[in-house]
Amino acid sequence: MTQELEKSLAAVLADKLVLVVEDTSSSRMLVAGLVRGLGAQRVVAAIDGADALAKTTGRDLVPDLVLCDWVMPNMDGLELLTRLKSEHPAVKFIMMTVKTEAEAVILARKHGVDGYVAKPFTRDSLMAALARVLGLAG
Repeated sequence: MTQELEKSLAAVLADKLVLVVEDTSSSRMLVAGLVRGLGAQRVVAAIDGADALAKTTGRDLVPDLVLCDWVMPNMDGLELLTRLKSEHPAVKFIMMTVKTEAEAVILARKHGVDGYVAKPFTRDSLMAALARVLGLAG
């Protein structure tokens, strides 16, 4: 990825509230760190969909962007996607998952997902997904 794209992402992410939802601690810390490294100033991490809703519901914390694992205990990514999009349709939602079969992608799209990143992913593939979802790539 180009330095120009990194600068563009940094400018766009600087004022966004980013919610990282991942049940695996090391992955959650990695994704949150990558997003911070790309310029996000406000990053909230949650261990599953239920935790994500608890951290945002009833507060003034409506995320601008969600990076979310699909398979998690308590509330999976698809249910979180559905619930967040029903209340806040403008929220940008990227699903991070090992579920790469066409049926899974179609199901996520039907529920309003904005982007999809197959695990394991690289910094560049995450940047590409962010650029697409945030309108920085063609």
